[in-house]
Amino acid sequence: MKMCVIGHRPKKLYGYDLTDPRWVRLKNDFKDILKRNLCDEAITGMALGVDTVFALAVLELQKEGYDIKLHCAIPCKNHSCKWPEKSILQYKDILSKADTVKLVSDEEYKPWLMQKRNEYMVDLADVIIAVWDGSNSGTGNCVKYAQKCGKEIIQIQP
Repeated sequence: MKMCVIGHRPKKLYGYDLTDPRWVRLKNDFKDILKRNLCDEAITGMALGVDTVFALAVLELQKEGYDIKLHCAIPCKNHSCKWPEKSILQYKDILSKADTVKLVSDEEYKPWLMQKRNEYMVDLADVIIAVWDGSNSGTGNCVKYAQKCGKEIIQIQP
């Protein structure tokens, strides 16, 4: 069972401090969903916020002995270049521990490459976890694409 995550960025959710209790609760929710669905491959787009917390949840499950692979889908070559240093270090650490790192496009950053990355993840996944408030957004576009593809979607209301 392959599952991917999509969701809003930190500004729209709980901020950039991933120790915030709401992020911690979301990480635990991810772990429960992954275990309950017998997920053996978890795909993340490695954006700040939801994607990062999802990757951390997968890495925690691996440490706990759960047989799950982490698949990181990178949208473009310079994906993290404008992030804060702390976030870049965490990003690199996660990538170093991933089972698969896929560069979806070898182009420099362009906004439409985020949707291309999302489509790559949806195409691979059996189930999509959407941390989405129902708004028109990149996450909303991805949900529409997943629905068009007939994918099962587990929505988490932020």
